[in-house]
Amino acid sequence: MAVFLILLVGCFSGMVTGLTGASGVMVVVPLILILFKFPIHEAIGTSLVVDVLTSLVISVTYFKNNNIALKSAGLVALSSIGMAQIGARFSDKIPERGLDSGFSFVLIVLALIIWQTGIQRDKTPVAPFNLSDHRSPLWRILLSILLAGGSGFMTGFIGAGGGTNILLILLFVNRFPMHNALGTSILIMSFTALSGVIGHASLGNVNLMTGIVLAVSAIPTGIYCARFASKISERSLSRLMGGVYLILGVVMIIVNLRNS
Repeated sequence: MAVFLILLVGCFSGMVTGLTGASGVMVVVPLILILFKFPIHEAIGTSLVVDVLTSLVISVTYFKNNNIALKSAGLVALSSIGMAQIGARFSDKIPERGLDSGFSFVLIVLALIIWQTGIQRDKTPVAPFNLSDHRSPLWRILLSILLAGGSGFMTGFIGAGGGTNILLILLFVNRFPMHNALGTSILIMSFTALSGVIGHASLGNVNLMTGIVLAVSAIPTGIYCARFASKISERSLSRLMGGVYLILGVVMIIVNLRNS
């Protein structure tokens, strides 16, 4: 029964990552806390293992559909990966209740931002992203690096938001189209999560076997959903992502209220 539940959690995690680019942490952490009574720090470290494996495989689907632009987001990736290692070192110092209550708020805010992005782009479409154009102003480059560093730190610190924060940076600062931003953020998330895993493992907060089982079940649904997301319109993708984040946020609020 326990193995079946782990596989079910993994399938849902892959679906969310494939469709929205959200870290599997958003799904895995609350569910294994409830179902398997993991300590919060071990739940975060284990969920990052899922992010590493699942995101890396899912990103292949986006690459095949020409929706990854890592070369243009290289500095974002390096900043995020480096700060994830630092964030993981601080994770053990935050109380469990503080970690629990932060998830729901982050999810609902992200849902509103993503939904609003879709509305804005219905009115004013974003110009197609051109890989050969590197004439970005210096402030945009520096802001990308700074925000990505903060995102990486939070990924290592509480596990959450790595892919989503990078997604928002690529959307609003680097001005990537939605599909390019989604595919690129998922690939960056896999490397950022790996950095976080290394940090958490050094603190004894990773259940490697559970993480691998979760990832094995997450990968097939993640690939399927990534193929679907690569083909739908920017408007539909924005609506879909916002809806999933909102549902997860509401679920987390209910869970927190029941446990308080």
